[in-house]
Amino acid sequence: MSAKKTKTPAGSDSGLLKQMGQGFDKLLNKLNKRPPAPLPAPGKDQNLGSATQLELCARLEKALSLEDGRPPWPQEILKLVLEYTGFSWAFLTEVINGDPRHFVFIAGLPFPHGLELRQPMSSGLAGYVHTKLQPLAITSIKDVDDLSFVFHPGEPLKKATSLYGWPLVYNGRLRGALLLVGKAGQVIDDAQLEFLDHLVVRLTSHYQTDKLTYWVMELNRLDSQSNLPHRTYFIERLGQFIEANKPDNTVLSILSVSGLGRFALAHGQKETAKLLRGLSENLLENSRQEWELGHISYGLFALAVPQADAQALDAAILSFQKRLGDWPIPTRVGHSSFIFHQSRVVSPRDGLKPEMLVEVALSNLAAADS
Repeated sequence: MSAKKTKTPAGSDSGLLKQMGQGFDKLLNKLNKRPPAPLPAPGKDQNLGSATQLELCARLEKALSLEDGRPPWPQEILKLVLEYTGFSWAFLTEVINGDPRHFVFIAGLPFPHGLELRQPMSSGLAGYVHTKLQPLAITSIKDVDDLSFVFHPGEPLKKATSLYGWPLVYNGRLRGALLLVGKAGQVIDDAQLEFLDHLVVRLTSHYQTDKLTYWVMELNRLDSQSNLPHRTYFIERLGQFIEANKPDNTVLSILSVSGLGRFALAHGQKETAKLLRGLSENLLENSRQEWELGHISYGLFALAVPQADAQALDAAILSFQKRLGDWPIPTRVGHSSFIFHQSRVVSPRDGLKPEMLVEVALSNLAAADS
């Protein structure tokens, strides 16, 4: 589990409220000028292309009300957009917090096999959209010679020649983009463009609210010293991890760092906190996305991985040891002196329940120290 979180920036929401108000004003003006299309007869499939704006907004709000699950709300939003516009592909991207050079794809419908989630900001169409403050329309992708596209040459998207993109802007800052890709000559009419402008403002607001809610929830799940899941939350995640990886084995490693107390007495709690965060960041950098990480006690780090990743786990632990051994002493030339031990257990051999597995690993660690 990655512990890198997106923080909601401080600032006024007046800009966002103004944008949303303008969007609603446009919709109301349009509805006042033109009578709504009749509702479909009961039992008949509704054609979204002829739906009224109010019907579309109702469908939008219903999709946004879905909790992140199966299907998550981003997929439902993209499904709505594709049905309404008739375009072939839809993507949502996110700007990575603290990384101005990259963005990630957070949802795609359909999502091309083999497309890397993490992409350079300056190397493709999504990155190009991020630099714009108004919807970008490229009616012929082939005519834009100065862009190296995020879509790779061997993918089905190579034949697409129409693209529309809207940046997701919140409090004056870019958060991501909505991308629509279609076939040659495909265009969005004024009515569709008006609704999609409103959708992007509403989507941005909901996306930020989701991020804030998740961040607040994580405050109660992460250990403040390391920014990794604390013992209770890690054990909860470990149980889910074991269940999800059946019938394969799960390997649990406990890494013990002794000498933190002496380090704190000599150099202070601030330097000790910096050390713990540095070690945590090292584990995150060298761990795979599907692994579970935690800080279950002072100086005790935990990693749960599939049995097939045992070799990658060894490499991550070696990097952790090197980082610990190279940690500089802040008040003089040299390096700190710590004692490192590790304990490794395997489920189901050493226990089926996550609590039992952690207990066995800690017992083995205590026996090794004695």
